[in-house]
Amino acid sequence: MKPRYQYLRDNLLKDFLSQPGVRVGEKLPTERELEMRYGVSRPTISKAIAALAAEGWVTKRQGSGIYIAAIEKCSDQEKDRQKPQIGYVTPSLRPVLSHRVFEGIEFVTGRSGYAVEAASTGWDAEIERQKIASMREHGVQGVVLYPTPYRPAGKEYLAQEFQDFPIVVVDLYQPAMKRPHFLFDNFQAGREITAHLLAQGPRDIAFLKYATTYRSVDERLAGYRRALEDAGMPFLPERVLAFDGKGPMTEGHIEALERMLALNPRPTALITPYDPYAEASIEYLRSSGLSVPDEMVVVGFDDLHDEKWGESFPTTRPDFMRMGERAAELLIERIASRSFEPTEVVMPCPVVFAERKTFASAAENWQASTKDACLT
Repeated sequence: MKPRYQYLRDNLLKDFLSQPGVRVGEKLPTERELEMRYGVSRPTISKAIAALAAEGWVTKRQGSGIYIAAIEKCSDQEKDRQKPQIGYVTPSLRPVLSHRVFEGIEFVTGRSGYAVEAASTGWDAEIERQKIASMREHGVQGVVLYPTPYRPAGKEYLAQEFQDFPIVVVDLYQPAMKRPHFLFDNFQAGREITAHLLAQGPRDIAFLKYATTYRSVDERLAGYRRALEDAGMPFLPERVLAFDGKGPMTEGHIEALERMLALNPRPTALITPYDPYAEASIEYLRSSGLSVPDEMVVVGFDDLHDEKWGESFPTTRPDFMRMGERAAELLIERIASRSFEPTEVVMPCPVVFAERKTFASAAENWQASTKDACLT
């Protein structure tokens, strides 16, 4: 890895010596102003200026300041590489939701003269911290952060570090982070879905949740409780099935479903964390002899239906791409203004009550989609 001052040298060359209209003899900001702008130490500033001076780009006049001595001439390809950068740090770029956020960020940077650098953390909060630090060191001007939900209790690094570095958080924000952030209205979605289930007739509704804190799911649980309260029905803790959230059809997921089936009375509806859990739960419940949706209605979230599934169930349709766009737009604004106020934007999370399809038609759809896929 290059020394920090070399990254700063490259950014000074890009930001002050390669811009349209720049002229030899123009004065650069003071070292103090550069220190505040880039968030690096005074010795790093001095080394970067010394490197540029040695290469003939700038001259430093004692008691007067730093002046441009030559102008960078770049090819179009080099100019593209030297665009100001923002970062996107996410647990993984593979999940659909994370990639939708990334697409939104790319859309904004493409029209705003920025480039985006992406990094994944493997769901590790310490690696997340290291990725942000590395981006900052090599000149990235701010970061859109999709945080891992698995964070050490009481040890939120964002509460102490990067205080003068623009960071905008999406989706899984925690109050201890104290950053501008975008959320979906998962409370209202959980409340609306629960009210819809109750309106279909007497329902004993179970709720499947992660054992650890996971903001979006926890807010849906709060909405579930409110809908029960609105309907004058009791909240029964045994119907909240916490499990080790390592994925659908893992040991924790199956054990939670078995606990639900053992309840007396057995629930007649199940709210799951998101669509893949709903699909897997439906398969497991049917293999256990239950008719779904006749004996058990299953609910998902986030509009992540597998195309081969073909069967409808209640879900939500949050616009993660739009969330990425708005987060990138706010980040670029904050980079320009140097404002770090922890504002909150809550975006709608529409509920989708699709028409019910029979199990037979779902199987037919799956077969048709498989056939079509084989022909392409």
